Amino acid sequence: MKNYDLQTPAKSTAGKKQDKILDAAIYLIVIITMVMFCPLIYMFASNYSSSNISAQNSNDNSNGGISKTRKYTVTENELDISGLKNTVYGDLNLIAAKVTDDGRDILFCGAANSVFKIAVINPAETGGDAHSIAIYQSALKYNLYQSVSAKDYTYKDYSDGTFFFSNDKTAFLFDMNQMRITSSYNLPSNYHIYQTALSNAKDRIAIAAEEGFFVCASNALITSSPNPADIKELISTYVNAGGVKNSARYPFWSNGDQYIYYKMCADNYVKNAGMTTGVLGGNEQLTSLECTDFLFLNNDFIFYYFSTNSETSPENLFRCGYFTVSDKKMTDIMKSQVYYFDINVSSNGTHLAALSHNGNMVKISIIDIHTKKLIYSSLYDDIYDYSFSPNEKNLIIYGKKDGKDILSVIQIDWTEE
Repeated sequence: MKNYDLQTPAKSTAGKKQDKILDAAIYLIVIITMVMFCPLIYMFASNYSSSNISAQNSNDNSNGGISKTRKYTVTENELDISGLKNTVYGDLNLIAAKVTDDGRDILFCGAANSVFKIAVINPAETGGDAHSIAIYQSALKYNLYQSVSAKDYTYKDYSDGTFFFSNDKTAFLFDMNQMRITSSYNLPSNYHIYQTALSNAKDRIAIAAEEGFFVCASNALITSSPNPADIKELISTYVNAGGVKNSARYPFWSNGDQYIYYKMCADNYVKNAGMTTGVLGGNEQLTSLECTDFLFLNNDFIFYYFSTNSETSPENLFRCGYFTVSDKKMTDIMKSQVYYFDINVSSNGTHLAALSHNGNMVKISIIDIHTKKLIYSSLYDDIYDYSFSPNEKNLIIYGKKDGKDILSVIQIDWTEE
């Protein structure tokens, strides 16, 4: 028994030494394995995290922007437009107004006998001498007075001192620096035109007409009589079995001018959105955009909204969002119980300007769509016209306040926090 008892500890000590050697070997193997695989683990974790953040940003910001809190600074400037009275052209009646990125104000006015006039107020002259308003000398007709009054016209600010303007009779490019029309486009007289749109490169014009949806080189329309061979049909107008006319209208060029977006209409009602393809004559109906109220934005995004009525309820909410053309997906971004009877959206989909009723007054609200933050609001007796500058930093409002017609520019500035 003693010999047995003495030998057992000896064997146990040897086993412990072997166990320690084995443990050390295992530990060394684990360390080497971790050193080898840590970069891969980090890469995987990093990619996974980035993927989640990207997906979250995509869900929160369908227009591709990065969600950040913004600190806004808002300045309101009332413009003196008394200089439109007693001009060499007579009294000019302001119909609509636009504001540029650099703060210039474009005034669309009417004179006697429905003559259409264009005037410009430069930034340095804002709030200054009203008679310093520059007025384009030539009289413009072609029913432009009626088209602007009915808000049935096309306007595009190119942020380079020029803007494109058209109705169903005429189209031109206006230079604010020189106060003159630099290009006048002769629209085909044999077409019953709805709208036209000049491309971003200013080299082509899309024409939406009763006869079809066409595209033409802009230079070909400067001649006195455009050659029919230069006008290419992209989409045909057709009448279905029920006698409803289906036509593509409201053309809007994509950023790189590869595509033209449009609204497919059944008679005079919007049915869905569509876009031309890279193939001449090809087009795609964006039927997955299940909404008939939408606006085309920069960067190939579409802003959609569902209107409400005066009776607010959980089932009757104003809601809006972005439709991504790349994945054909609608993503709601904002909801509200407020009854907005008219809306406007900035070119990149950052700000919403909306009109609502407040008793007998009209309230205009500017909202950061992503953060739902109210940036600015004001009450008017009535609002005739309002719109953003292309860079989203100015909003011009033409309305009536305290019984007086006024024109104001809301300057919006922000810093990311």
